[in-house]
Amino acid sequence: MFAKPLGILLILVSFLGGFMLMGGSLAALWHPSELVIILGIALGAFLASTPVYVWWRTLYFFGRYFSSERVTREVYRQTLGLLEELSRLSRSSGVLTLEKHLLNPDDSPIFSEYPRVMAHPDLKKFIIDNFHYLLLNPPASQNFAAHLDHQVYALTQSMSEVPKAAGKVADWLPGFGIVAAVMGVILTMELLSGDMDVAKIGTAIGAALVGTLTGVFVAFAMVAPFVHAVEVMIRQDQNLLEMTAAFLEAYANGVSPHLAVEIGRQLVPPEFALPPRNED
Repeated sequence: MFAKPLGILLILVSFLGGFMLMGGSLAALWHPSELVIILGIALGAFLASTPVYVWWRTLYFFGRYFSSERVTREVYRQTLGLLEELSRLSRSSGVLTLEKHLLNPDDSPIFSEYPRVMAHPDLKKFIIDNFHYLLLNPPASQNFAAHLDHQVYALTQSMSEVPKAAGKVADWLPGFGIVAAVMGVILTMELLSGDMDVAKIGTAIGAALVGTLTGVFVAFAMVAPFVHAVEVMIRQDQNLLEMTAAFLEAYANGVSPHLAVEIGRQLVPPEFALPPRNED
């Protein structure tokens, strides 16, 4: 939970502290007008180049970036627990008994036992949609495994639009920094007339260079780490969805809930590995 704020703090301390150790004054780096130009253009370019759903997904990942990791060993444990409980209920009381839980998961006593699954909207929807699909008793000619694969692919492709868009902004930010720097140079040129004040000219040139520095710093020290972190989150989500898909495919093929859990467990990534369980 504290890893990313700590990393950002280390970046800022290294950047600002190093500048001060070089004898610089922090006041020399503070130019709000350049921040408005660089960050405003960057935000506008992001909004202009992406569809609305990417804006909302970016906000979702931004909040997740600063929160505790959403995919953990506990998430895998609860996902397998929910899948097993739903499959056992359907085997003991019939698949139609699942309908009331699937239609109102927020009021379901089964779903309420697994808050980490409920907190993951894509995973929750994936589970509910595919149990609904099986309730419709699809014919054997329908390839359920391929259907699951297509869903996982579509979900991950949708999520991947966020790092793609943010990565583009990271590529553009140094250029936006140059825009701010050129504006500063234009203002500096106005000082080259009449009684030239060398001190003012030097300060103006330094302020212009800060624009380039700001664009490069924000691109590579702020946005680029966010992009990579989102890519990691998407890979984690994909692994979680693939494990869930493997369980659902086994369940649809008549495999016992215990064996289906074992099939899913063996697809849990090593960093989140769960121990095997004995049959109840």
